[in-house]
Amino acid sequence: MMTHKNRDALGVVLIMMSGLLLGIWAVKNTIALRNILLFVGAPLSALYCYWQYQEVRIKQIKIPFKYYLPLLLVLLMFVWVLFHYIFLSRFPDIEWSELKSTWLRTLMASILGLGTALAILRRPNAVSFLWLSIIPSFGYLFYQYAPKALAAHSLFAPDYHGYIFYGKISGVLAGTVLIAGLLGTLLDRFGAIAGKARWALVASWLFGTSISLYASVFIFDARNGVGLALLIFGVVVAGLFVRLIVTFFTKPSLQKIVANALFLVCLVGIGGWFGWNQFKLNPGWATMFEDAQIAVQVDKYPNWQNPTDLGFPKNTSGMEVKGNTYERISWAVAGMTIFAPENPLGVGILSRPFGVLLNEKYPNSAKGIMSTHSAWVEMTLAFGYPGIMLTLGALVSILILSFSKQGIQSPFHNLVAIMAFTVIALYTVGEVSAQHAIELLYFFIALMAGLLLPVLPRQTEKTA
Repeated sequence: MMTHKNRDALGVVLIMMSGLLLGIWAVKNTIALRNILLFVGAPLSALYCYWQYQEVRIKQIKIPFKYYLPLLLVLLMFVWVLFHYIFLSRFPDIEWSELKSTWLRTLMASILGLGTALAILRRPNAVSFLWLSIIPSFGYLFYQYAPKALAAHSLFAPDYHGYIFYGKISGVLAGTVLIAGLLGTLLDRFGAIAGKARWALVASWLFGTSISLYASVFIFDARNGVGLALLIFGVVVAGLFVRLIVTFFTKPSLQKIVANALFLVCLVGIGGWFGWNQFKLNPGWATMFEDAQIAVQVDKYPNWQNPTDLGFPKNTSGMEVKGNTYERISWAVAGMTIFAPENPLGVGILSRPFGVLLNEKYPNSAKGIMSTHSAWVEMTLAFGYPGIMLTLGALVSILILSFSKQGIQSPFHNLVAIMAFTVIALYTVGEVSAQHAIELLYFFIALMAGLLLPVLPRQTEKTA
C-alpha cells in the first residue's frame, strides 16, 4: 500500500512532468523528450488515479455521473478512432501510422492530464506551475527575436518559421494557453492566498499575459492570437462587471468593488493597447468583414480551390480580398458545407483531410493546401460528425459543469470555465488539428474534467 508521503511525492512528479510538457509541447525538435515524458508519465498517472479511486471508494464519496461524462466522451472518441480504422478506413497506411503515433501519445496525454488534475486538487496552488512552465519557451523566443528586431530597426520583426515554435500558430497556441491559464488561476486563487503570494500571482499574470500578447503583435503578427486574447478578456470583463453590479447592490464592500474595478481597468488597458497596435500593424483588420462576405460565397467564387492560379476575388469595395482572411473562411465554409456532408463519417486521417478531399473532388485544385485553419473543421472531415460531437461534447459538458451549482464549489471553477471556452475558441480559428495540438487538446479535456471532480472534502485541500 502506498504511503501518504509517497503519494504526495508522486503527485508532485506528475505536476512537474505536465508543466515541462506544456513548456515544450509546441516547440520544435522536442518529440523525443515529449515521448519520454508521456510514456513514463502515463503509467505513473494511472497508478495515482487508481490510488485516488481507492480512497474515494473507501471514504464512500459519491460522484454524480455527470462528472464522468467528459471522460466517457473522450474514451468513446478513442473507441471511435479505432473502430474507424478497423471498419471504415480509406487510407489504412496513414491511419495506422497516426494510430501508433499521434493517437497513442494522445491517449497517454489524457491519462497524464487526469492524474495531474487529481494531484493538483490536493495542492491547489501548484496549478500555477503548469502555466509558469510555458514562460521559458517565450524567453528563448525573445532571445531569437532581439537580433532580428535590431537588424530591422523595428519592434515589428515577424518570422513565421524561424523561431522556436512550429510556425506562428504554435506560438499562438502556447501563448493563448498561457493567457487563459494565468487569468483563470488568478481569479480562483487570489482570494485563497495572502501576503506576498498574492502579489506574486498578480505579477506572474501580468508578465505572462504581456509577453504572450507582445509576441502575437510584434513577433508573430498573429491576428488570431490577439483576437483570442481580446475575446477571453471580453468574456471575463463582462462577468466581472456583472459581479461588480451584484456586489454593489447586494453586499456592498468597498474593498471588493475597488479591487474588481482596478482589475477591469487593467484588463481593458492591456487588451486595448495591444489590440490597437495590432490593428495598426496588420492591414487585414480593416477589411476583414468585407472580405468575409466574399469568402463565405464558396459557390459563387471558386478561387478557394486554387488561389495560386485563380487569384483572389474582389470585395464590395473593389479591393482584392486579403489572402489569409479569404482562405481561412472560404476553406472552413467549404469544408463544412461541401465535404463534411459528403463524408459524414470522415476520412480517418488527421493529416490534411481537407486537402485530400479537395484534390479528389476538384482535380484542378491546388495540391499544396494543407488545412482549413480550423481544427474543428479538420476534425469533422477526419472523423465525421461522431468524432466532432464526442470531442466538442466533452468540452461543452465541462463548460456547463463549471457553471453548475456543484461546479462553482470547485476551487478551479473559473480556471476550468475560462480554459474550456478558450480551447473551443482556439481550435475554431487555429490550424491546430494534428500531432502535438491533438495531444494537447485531449490533455486539457482530461485535466479540466479532473479539476471539477468532487473527490476531496474542500476543507482538506492541501496547498503548496
